[in-house]
Amino acid sequence: MSYRLLTLWLLCYAAAWTLLTVYLDPTLPYDAVEALNWGLNGEWGSPKNPWLVGAAMHPAIWLSWLPLNVYWYGGHFVAIAIGMLGVWLLARRLSGSTALAWMALLTLNLSGIINFDIIPYNDNYLLVMLWPWMALFFHMAITRSANWWPAFALAAGLAMMAKYSTFAFVYFAALSTLFVPQIRRCYRQPQFYLAVAIWLALVLPNVFWLWNHDFAAFKWVDSQIKMQFNLDMLQSLLLVFYPSLVLWLILRRSGAVLAWPKALPMRVLLWVYLLPLGIITFWFSFNVGGRLTEWLQPFFMLAPALLVGCVRQPPVRSLRAATIGLMCAALAVYLGYAAVMLGNVRNAGQKMVGIKAFSVDVERQWQERYGVSLRYVGGEYLSQWMTVYAGSRPQIITRWSNHTRPNIYNVNISYPQIVQHGVALFGRLGEDCTHSDFGGELAHWPKMHLDWQQNLTFRADPRADEQTLCVGFVRPQ
Repeated sequence: MSYRLLTLWLLCYAAAWTLLTVYLDPTLPYDAVEALNWGLNGEWGSPKNPWLVGAAMHPAIWLSWLPLNVYWYGGHFVAIAIGMLGVWLLARRLSGSTALAWMALLTLNLSGIINFDIIPYNDNYLLVMLWPWMALFFHMAITRSANWWPAFALAAGLAMMAKYSTFAFVYFAALSTLFVPQIRRCYRQPQFYLAVAIWLALVLPNVFWLWNHDFAAFKWVDSQIKMQFNLDMLQSLLLVFYPSLVLWLILRRSGAVLAWPKALPMRVLLWVYLLPLGIITFWFSFNVGGRLTEWLQPFFMLAPALLVGCVRQPPVRSLRAATIGLMCAALAVYLGYAAVMLGNVRNAGQKMVGIKAFSVDVERQWQERYGVSLRYVGGEYLSQWMTVYAGSRPQIITRWSNHTRPNIYNVNISYPQIVQHGVALFGRLGEDCTHSDFGGELAHWPKMHLDWQQNLTFRADPRADEQTLCVGFVRPQ
């Protein structure tokens, strides 16, 4: 019965949130533009992330009939549901209680992190999916059987290839195999070396890619961070982990006793979790860069399961009322998000919506002029959005350079392809055709010659002002 109810809950969760976001979110986030480009390039890395972010977009590339927004939102919430299943299994494994496993699972819905805060990211939703399984397989490997080491290596390797921050967890898990005698026996087990081989097979291709691309991803992260005392760190911790505080209060009121666990494997798992979390917290207390909650999201995913794993004495009062309350809270978060989007609070329901009509209009002008599909685009920022919202899904013509390290680029582009298919070039917003250099593309491809150019207007959303930009066409052969 528990498994049927769990399956029903997860299916309903993924379906409900997918439908809501597909119909109410105005446009895809810029991370979707990045991920689609990296998937098209098909390399073992990207300027910001390892290879899994791009690889996760391959089904959307292969299934050209599937609307990209359906794949993006559906993929996100299916991944989150898989992660929630991992949380439930991990919580039940650590606590030995199905009721506490449900409490851990339902606590996740108190936060916007797994619902709407995760939507703009092309990497963190993969961590939310993989981290619970990574923690579960690690615990199984050190408690039940060495046969779980390959599963841990697979989950850990994939999570690292989604985002390098996973290395923090994997590093301390690896240290535990050296410094904890009961775990050190893994070095006498062939399954452990198979796990190492699996992990290396997943990670090494990205290491070679980084070497050949001047460690672009690391330099990008470094460029985002500057040394400065960060007063927002405690606020970010509270915003991320307050559902765990609610769960702690529920457990205390129900008569449960929480304490530092006696079992060595549980203590090891807690240290593997807490040490990297503490280091990241300390680091960002003195450094500023990006959204702090982005670094903490995967840690939040494990927190409820680890908390119920610290229950020394089970609750003496029924958790039925708390369970119903958490389910109602999940519904309230869902309806609240719908109200925000329908009410266009802080422009959430109309953000960047103008790019859709603009992309269709430019593609229509191209097809009316040349009678062929638009295959390539280039130039300034709006050209990147064309790769998502133009019906023919054109590709960018920007080439990779270790010097400029462009975020979106085309690893396979050549001048004969541009000559054959032509290209639509986009200038900078606010510049007309007398001043536009199309992002330097005419200098990068000096043999290209404009066949047509015109000043067009772009309005990001109904509240925004109209802006002028120059659009030029290079005739296809």
